[in-house]
Parts: sequence; structure tokens; C-alpha cells
Amino acid sequence: MTGAWRHMVLGLAALLVLGGCAARPGGLTLAPDMERVWPVPPDAPRIAYLHQIRVPEDAGVREGAWRRLVSLVAGRREPPRIEQPVSVYADAEGRLLVTDIGLQVVHVFNTRQGTYAQAFRLPGGRLASPVGVAFDPARRWIFVADSILNHVYVYDTDGIYVGVFGEGLKRVAGLAWDVPRQRLFAADTGNHRVVVFDANGAMTGEIGKRGEGPGEFNYPTHVAVNGAGELLVTDSLNFRVQVFGADGAYRAELGGLGQVLGRFSKPKGVAVDEGGRVFVVDGIYDVVQLFDADGRLLMHFGGSGSGPGQFWLPAGIAVTGNDIYVADTRNGRVQIFRLLNTEMPPADQPAGG
Repeated sequence: MTGAWRHMVLGLAALLVLGGCAARPGGLTLAPDMERVWPVPPDAPRIAYLHQIRVPEDAGVREGAWRRLVSLVAGRREPPRIEQPVSVYADAEGRLLVTDIGLQVVHVFNTRQGTYAQAFRLPGGRLASPVGVAFDPARRWIFVADSILNHVYVYDTDGIYVGVFGEGLKRVAGLAWDVPRQRLFAADTGNHRVVVFDANGAMTGEIGKRGEGPGEFNYPTHVAVNGAGELLVTDSLNFRVQVFGADGAYRAELGGLGQVLGRFSKPKGVAVDEGGRVFVVDGIYDVVQLFDADGRLLMHFGGSGSGPGQFWLPAGIAVTGNDIYVADTRNGRVQIFRLLNTEMPPADQPAGG
């Protein structure tokens, strides 16, 4: 990794300023809002709205902790706010990472421990357009894709700069870390490909080229990887999500251009849960569509607006356990939903059918 441990003195100084903020132990306790469920009654609810995060208190961070942070960093008194979230990562440890192109930072929350930090400093500068995020739990490294600086930057969980890699990238966007195989996938949007890096940041392969055929891309933007190493790629201007095997070979696709459910107008974030269900954000219609492992539409949730459970140009999505996190970009928040019932038939089949 280029420059992995350079600027350690700078990092230690930043740690004093941006170290995690203590808060209530035990993190958030979230109960589903059964008045905001999908599908709507009389159908049995399968997804419910839980919560939104705009400021550190929403994630369980005490006011005194963030107040010390903002006064040290900027002399301000108001809490740091999520302004324009683009991508999101969440895990079972309570870790929530949110890239914010409005503040040009990555918000680093831990809702279980009630801590908060920011990652943005670079040697001699700062992030310009953080749009993609991934996490390596073994090294506790945060990977951040910057679509203006065209590199992938690495931070620790205190927001301290670790290093940089990725040459020849053009409008790099979504990231996904393959835990078992210790590799990073990056959507190299302007070059119409997905690039593969090893654990040390060396490029080991690439997938795709520009085109409309199977395995080809037209501005890929978001990526996700499942436990089997299968890669899912939002192929934005081909209006589909493509699926590749762990070996990089094309497997399948879902979606396509259209104005009906099961099709996309502006596909963005993609995520996959432990059951193989695929979640895809549509930024035009402000919904999340849910498919089974065979690409059949199961349901959708959301809708346009600024109220709980509504979206305005949503982008990234993450799923951990039964909880779903959506970067609601223009509403300046991350919304959390819960999958209530994992047993669901395809949308064209009746329940129990």
C-alpha cells in the first residue's frame, strides 16, 4: 500500500481532534414503526420504518461529545449534520459509515458504542468527493472512493489517514470488500469497468468494458458482494444490475429500462442480504425494489417525499441482519428499515401460493 504509514505524526494529532466521541453504552434500541409498513394493509407487513440519522444524537452520541469535536475542529456550536449522503456501510457491530459529498467527509458512527468520528484529512489536503465506502473488519480499515481525486483512500476507525492506492481510475464510485477473499471491488465508472484490488491495494484484475451486452457496462456506479464472492454491479445507463461469479464470469442480470416495478429508471445502490435477496435503489421513483436470488421481484418500499419512510433522490444502500440502511441524499439523512418477514413470494404470486 503506497504511503501506508506515512504522516503518522499528522495522524496522531488528528486523533486527538477527531477521536471517537463517547456516548451511552449499548447503542440504539429501535422498535419498528408499525404505522409505516410495506406492503400497506390489509396485506401482512414485511418491512417497517425504524429510524433516521441526521446528527450524532440520532445515533446515540451524547451532545457533550460532539460539542467538543465541533469546537475543536471548526469553532462551531451546532452538531455536525449529514448533508448529502451518497453511500453507506453498516455491520452487526453497530458500525455505520456514511459518505457525505456536502460536507466532504465520511461520518463514522458506532451505534452500539455510541461513538462518532470523521474521516476527511489527506496529506496536504482533504477529500473532495467521497462517494464510495467499504470496510475491512480484520484491519479495521475504511476504504473511501473519491470521484474527483480518482483514488481510493484508506482510514482507520478514528478517521486517521492510512494510505492511498488506485492509479488510472476515472470517476471511481462504489466499493465493496470481499471478506473471505480479502479483495476490494471498485466501480471505475468513467472507464466502464469494475477493478479488483488485493488486500495491499495492488490491482489484480478488471471486469467488463463499455457496451450493452452481457458482462459489459455503461457507467457502472455501485457494487455489492455476497458471501459466495458473487459480485453485483449497478450498470446505470444500461438500467440493470449484473451478477458475476467469484471468478469474474458473467452470471445473470435483473431489471432493464422501464417504468414498471421490476424495471429501473435510475438504478443506484445495490445490496444483498444473507438470504440472497437483492435490494436496488431507484433514484427517480424514490423506491427500493427487492428481488429474490433468482432475480424475481418480491416487493418495493419507500416513495417520494420528506417524511419518515419517504425518499428524495436516494443513492446508497446497505443491509445487515434484518436492518436496511438507505442514504436519502437530498433529504440529508440515512433512513433505517427492518425486514419483518423473510418469507415472501414473488410479486406475481399470492402469499402462500
